[in-house]
Parts: sequence; structure tokens; C-alpha cells
Amino acid sequence: MRRNPDDDDDPFGDSFGKINEMLSGMAGDETEPVDVHEYDDEIRVVADIPDASQDEIDTQCDGRILAIRVARDPRPVVKRVDLPSYVDDQSAETSFNNGVLEVTLDRQNDPANIGFQ
Repeated sequence: MRRNPDDDDDPFGDSFGKINEMLSGMAGDETEPVDVHEYDDEIRVVADIPDASQDEIDTQCDGRILAIRVARDPRPVVKRVDLPSYVDDQSAETSFNNGVLEVTLDRQNDPANIGFQ
């Protein structure tokens, strides 16, 4: 039986839509955008994380990439942010207020001095 492409009763339409939503979620596409601000002596990362509490949020930095992990059910969400320059990962200062996470890191000029956490 041939199907008319104009038929609205596609038996797979809902299934494919749900699969795409699930795959997008697994890839981390559901996370909110992250803004990176560069200054002479520091990098500031600002992320909207609505409906999260401060104890659900963990940040880690290796000097070049900042990872923001939100422990949500049924699975955590991780957003990795490539920083525009090397930073001192030990200098990280974080604040979380009204669903907005802000991480400030000092610039590091010599990548050989970067330590890993």
C-alpha cells in the first residue's frame, strides 16, 4: 500500500519526535546558554540554571575548560565551556543567586603553571 505524503496520520511521527527529544537531552542540548566575558585580568562565566538549588551545582576547571554539572533527576546535566584563555583554576570564585551561576577565574599567562583538580 502506498502512502500519500500529504496524509497527517503518520504512524511514526510521534515516535521519531520523542526519540529526537531524548537524544537532544542526552547530548546536553537542554542546558541554558552560557555567557563568557573577558576582562584584562579575569574571565567571568555566567550561566542561567533555573529551578536548581546551589547544592545541586558543581564546577570544575582544568585551566582551559570549565565544567558545570547540575545534579538533576533522572540524570545530571553537564555543560563544558571552552575558556578563551588559560586561567588559574585555583582562583575560581562562584556565586549562585536567583538561578544565575557566576564563576570568576583569574587569567593565567603561563600554561605551564596550570594545575589540575
